[in-house]
Amino acid sequence: MAQHAWNITGHYGKNYQLGLFHGEKTHHVVVHCNNSIVAIDFSVKESKTYTLFLDQQLCEVSIDHTGGENFTYDCRINYDVETPHNIQRKKQREEERRSERIRLFAAGAVILIIVAFLIG
Repeated sequence: MAQHAWNITGHYGKNYQLGLFHGEKTHHVVVHCNNSIVAIDFSVKESKTYTLFLDQQLCEVSIDHTGGENFTYDCRINYDVETPHNIQRKKQREEERRSERIRLFAAGAVILIIVAFLIG
């Protein structure tokens, strides 16, 4: 019997306890979050991913079949998929990069003016 648990802090600071049970004989799967079942799947003998939203972030709980009776389990937040929250995050990063470029350009211009003033 494979049981795994992950503690995840959501974007807004809420704590989530995610868990996965994967039966050895039956291969039945139960995925739960904060003691509520979010997915039940029967006879999972191949790789599979279960998705759920935590604080507007897409969370993926995956089962990877590595051969024979061996499986690996993982839980991660997908920052690449285009959810409203990820789109907003990308826009904010672009604005921060743009602001940094403007500051660097202004600092370079000031340095050039000072050097020109000292030389001249």
